[in-house]
Amino acid sequence: MTPTVMQLITVTPNPAIDHTVSLDRLEPGAVHRARAEQFEAGGKGIGVAAVAAALGLRTAASGWLGDQNPQLFERAFAERGIADAMVRVPGRTRTNIKLADAARGDSTDINLAGIAFDADATAQAEAALLARLAPLVGEGTWCTLAGSLPPGVGVESLGRLAEALRARGARLMVDTGGKVLGELLDRLPAAPDFLKPNRAELEELVGQPLPAAADVARAALALRARGVGRVVVSLGGDGAVIAGEGGCWLALPPRVPVATTVGAGDALVAGTLAALVEGQAFPEAAVFGMACAAARIQRIAPGLPPRAEIEALAARIALQPV
Repeated sequence: MTPTVMQLITVTPNPAIDHTVSLDRLEPGAVHRARAEQFEAGGKGIGVAAVAAALGLRTAASGWLGDQNPQLFERAFAERGIADAMVRVPGRTRTNIKLADAARGDSTDINLAGIAFDADATAQAEAALLARLAPLVGEGTWCTLAGSLPPGVGVESLGRLAEALRARGARLMVDTGGKVLGELLDRLPAAPDFLKPNRAELEELVGQPLPAAADVARAALALRARGVGRVVVSLGGDGAVIAGEGGCWLALPPRVPVATTVGAGDALVAGTLAALVEGQAFPEAAVFGMACAAARIQRIAPGLPPRAEIEALAARIALQPV
């Protein structure tokens, strides 16, 4: 059977099992009684894939998954209609701990390093990943490279993967840390089509604080000057700076109750890409992505409300030129 070409492929080199523990209030040094806990297949690309599939995109999730504990990911992909394009490698996928503080409306994250690769294992895993992805990529497929790199894997592996995907007609979206992002931008012969750093990642990339929206806008426009097609810089509760062919804007989100911030960035990316695939222009596509993020943070459990509710949230997002 010929593999189906995907509209979106997310590549997560260092996935994680997200163990979220819900607390009334987090007090360092104290003994806590948890309100609830849940285990989810996690990693930036996995979260993007889940939201994108819920929005109706033909979506595959790829990357390197430990062969000793893949079951949670396999169930999640099957339940959410995501094509499983993960390459199994020896070892256990890491677990990240998220302490959700109901009183503050945020979470404290403890992230482990992930499966370590030596040079031979990296070469084999890289070749296997390229072989797995090749039949799924067609002209115009969006491919996201998201999250951290596992120990032993360098940016050069990410660069080779990006160039191979581009050669097959893919559009490239990158959502990773500032240091890795900077090295990748220096390595790629052509800039990505879409970047989604948060403020801290952009500050790491440019090497200086960006306290005001105008500072963030200047940094986003500098990325545009380097050839990046679209830039969305998430500012948490302060909204996002959006830069594209038509200009640069500050998008102000609606005020909504916050149950957790986990997955907000993934929902922003997935919603933006889904809107672009549907033919929406930029920055309206990013506004829809922000509405998906606003919907996501209102619930601990993963998932989105009906499309009409997301559209209603999008209508409440104001764009201001910066």
